[in-house]
Amino acid sequence: MIKPKKSIEEMSGYNVPLFERNWDIKIDSNENNYGPSKKVTQALSNADIKRISFYPYYGEISQKLADITGFNINNIKVTNGADEAIQSIIQTYLEKDEKLITLDCSFEMPIIYTQIQGGKVIKVPFEEKWNFPVETFIKKLSDESIKIVYLATPNNPTGNIIKESDIKRVIESARNKVIIVDETYANYSNITYNNLAKDYNNVFIVHSMSKDYALAGLRLGYIISAEENINNLKKVISPYSVNAYAITAALAALDDMEYFYALRDEVNKSKEELAQLFSTLGAKVYKSYANFLLVDFKNKAGFVYNLLKKENIIVKFYNNHPILKNHLRITIPTKTGVQRIKQALKIKPALVFDMDGVLVDARNSYRAAIKETFEKLSGKPVTQKEIQDAKNLGGLNNDWDLTKYLLNKAGYDIPYEKITEIFQEIYWNNGKGLINNETPLFNKELLKELSKEYQLSVYTGRLRQEALYALERFNADELFYPIITSDDIPTGKGKPDSLGLNLMKDLTYASEYYYFGDTKDDITAAKNAGYKAIGILPPQDKSEHLANSLKSEGADYILNSVDDIKTILERETNNEKVH
Repeated sequence: MIKPKKSIEEMSGYNVPLFERNWDIKIDSNENNYGPSKKVTQALSNADIKRISFYPYYGEISQKLADITGFNINNIKVTNGADEAIQSIIQTYLEKDEKLITLDCSFEMPIIYTQIQGGKVIKVPFEEKWNFPVETFIKKLSDESIKIVYLATPNNPTGNIIKESDIKRVIESARNKVIIVDETYANYSNITYNNLAKDYNNVFIVHSMSKDYALAGLRLGYIISAEENINNLKKVISPYSVNAYAITAALAALDDMEYFYALRDEVNKSKEELAQLFSTLGAKVYKSYANFLLVDFKNKAGFVYNLLKKENIIVKFYNNHPILKNHLRITIPTKTGVQRIKQALKIKPALVFDMDGVLVDARNSYRAAIKETFEKLSGKPVTQKEIQDAKNLGGLNNDWDLTKYLLNKAGYDIPYEKITEIFQEIYWNNGKGLINNETPLFNKELLKELSKEYQLSVYTGRLRQEALYALERFNADELFYPIITSDDIPTGKGKPDSLGLNLMKDLTYASEYYYFGDTKDDITAAKNAGYKAIGILPPQDKSEHLANSLKSEGADYILNSVDDIKTILERETNNEKVH
């Protein structure tokens, strides 16, 4: 295996999907959902097929861009998207170990291109969301090893613009440095700083035709800068990096600015409509000058993301980002897309399920593991009735605790760690244990039907890996979100404590909450959390005694099976009071 150069080996790349997924609404990458002008599609349909056989010429498109921007043709360089524009500038001017300075929350590719060159990156954090920290930024520029300044306005993913006065202050403080001003989204803001390239010979203005003119699949961008700078870039950029059909499309798009202006008006109207929707949900919506919104949904971000995903709508979820945790970046869709989002985020009642005895028949797994663990550590038998009687006492929702209770009752003082170790070897065993004996207690088609009118979630005392493993075995994991397990709850705060069910409220939107459980602890936790409590009689105990026990804890309904839930939901809908 031949190793790449050290700078490549030590960096992370930018991964993109290999195959297309047919999302109904794809609004995760800031592409233009409205599509290109009809003039573009007509121009491509009528394009001379001979162009495929010959290298392209760039004079016509360069002159067109020069005329539109008010520059000379020698100040324009077309590129294979804005990405190549940024990469070529960095390749041309950055020496090994020199630095690029940028904002801590901005476009990632300049960082990657810098690392490829063996350069270093300085990230300046926002001090106030999302106002450009001009004073701090300028102070950092005193570092003489900084060679390139990268500024995006409007900035991705925050959507803010940088004031021209602030950019000029940065330029004045960095006259011996390369200044890249990325205006990929500038047409949406109707604010451009192109003239800075006339006033300063160290400024490079970068544009893209992907987001505004809907040419992302053809890849066309361009650079505006001093003629000497353009000549230097030409030494680096591949001479024919932009294909002939991209040029044909770009020329047609630029001949139909009326289409873009109308599109921009629609984007701004839809942006405002979505901002109002998200605000009513309690989210923080940041002002955006681009074709997207950055929204902080707080603890409910994962829930919103999954609601949209369930409706085949994909947005950008910064779930692991240190600064943007719980933020979604949502490209503005068409009017139809806005209505689809509204429907997807319509607040519904929530059905929250326990797993064992409710969704999963655990008689031959958990119950068997309790029995085998007890008998292995004590050398004596224990009956399933004794196990169920202990379960019915309450306070022993954790099966490790229940096993220890049975052992203590029988006179055996076994360390808790030993009990859990033996139990897990029998039940889990890295996915090879008794967990594979489990069978579902639910009708999947029924739950799918219910999911149209209700939010489905799980709160279980299981460990996360075991809960997910079981649901995946039944091909049911995508029906439920969120799935809260014992991993999410501090030790000693499991059921009958209501912490887990209160956490469910923190993570979701719902008009009302129902909890389906099979033990007294489940019912107690549900009532204390303000849920409607539904008692489910588990497979191992359909007795009247258990039913009465669950009623005594305050269960609103008792069902023989989780598959009977439709009847009580219909009664609830009809406001019938059932005793």
